[in-house]
Amino acid sequence: MIVQPPDRVVVINDRSTRVGGATNLAILSAELLQQRGISVTFFAGDGVPANKPAADTINLDAVPLLERRRSDAMRLGLYDPPVYEALAGLIASRDTPTTIYHVHGWSKILSPAIFRALAPVRDRVVLHAHDYFLACPNGGFVNFQTHRVCQLKPMSSRCLTTQCDKRGLHEKAWRSVRHMLREHLFPTKRVAANIIVVHERMRGYFERAGMNGTRIETIRNPVLPFIDPGLQPWTNRNFVFVGRLEPEKGFEDAARAAHLAKVPLHFIGDGAGRALIEKTFPEAIVHGWKSKDEMRDIIHGARAVVVSSRVPEPFGLAALEAISSGIPVILTDAALLADEIAALGCGVKFRVADVEDLAATMRTLAANDALVRQMSGNCFREAAALAHTPETWADALVDLYGRVLQRANRSTVDIRRHQLVATAARGDLRSGEAG
Repeated sequence: MIVQPPDRVVVINDRSTRVGGATNLAILSAELLQQRGISVTFFAGDGVPANKPAADTINLDAVPLLERRRSDAMRLGLYDPPVYEALAGLIASRDTPTTIYHVHGWSKILSPAIFRALAPVRDRVVLHAHDYFLACPNGGFVNFQTHRVCQLKPMSSRCLTTQCDKRGLHEKAWRSVRHMLREHLFPTKRVAANIIVVHERMRGYFERAGMNGTRIETIRNPVLPFIDPGLQPWTNRNFVFVGRLEPEKGFEDAARAAHLAKVPLHFIGDGAGRALIEKTFPEAIVHGWKSKDEMRDIIHGARAVVVSSRVPEPFGLAALEAISSGIPVILTDAALLADEIAALGCGVKFRVADVEDLAATMRTLAANDALVRQMSGNCFREAAALAHTPETWADALVDLYGRVLQRANRSTVDIRRHQLVATAARGDLRSGEAG
């Protein structure tokens, strides 16, 4: 059977304005698909952006849950009726047998209501697991109280009675209810769903949650280097942390380790931890959020990039952007990419949340120019094997869409065949009764 590409892709995401992470990838996918001549409808929960990701962009003009009144956020975060009506209306009026529905993000604005709308076209729905929300109620397989990787089975009795949420037990209960509602509306355990994971090791976390892995496929994210080739990190002194300044990201571990190792540390990012760094570690430099262009001058002075997250990062974009720029990385053994990066000689891993181990690693790289130079060469050689380019990523998505449509068509044919057999059987029965 010839695998046909979709005639249209409906990209579904909380936001349509670039705010980082999954949203940037959702927008990038819309742009790349349109360049390939595929029609795109971008369905988003936020207001109309200055630059629409697709000519056919549908915005619901809602705000993120965290910006709403608490009572509204709790209610609409579980199920938002206007979201259901808008998406169900779109499907009813414009669906075709070769339309793909690609869900990137739903937990910040859209709510599980989208899954009720998508149920009738389930065979042509693709769920992109940029995080762990499909498997874990708090989205991270992490205990945000201890800032450690969680080893429990999601939604087990121990999981449900463990306070692991950032905000409190009531929030954990709410997230658990939302998780159960999403699973009720769009099952992923008893029925296989088309799921993209961004790293092979995510599959193990999903299987621990009891998800049906039959249709889980790995498509790594696209990566572009921080800067153009030519950087010589072994001539630099600065260690650079890129990311949100939140406890689970391990920013304080990085700051304490740099203080112990007596190496200069620069932070590119912002968050609740900024005040702590500026007060407790005044020698560290916090630059705040920077655009890619603004980051270049800081990255030009980088000897290594530090990824000290305490959670099992599914991908680690900053680490791969560094490697593709020829900059070695230091990352925790909780990161899914850690073993691979260390084996390729592109970085060094340390024990998660172990400040002394991180400090020792920093000292080693600070004192050994030859090692950093060797690792930089490894980075340039191995970067292409670690992630997609935007072009190869788009190719992988289109190939997956073709396979999804092929399976959906086969399923439709099987259903019709069963219906015909059943109809014929009923006809034979009536003939026999008449005779």
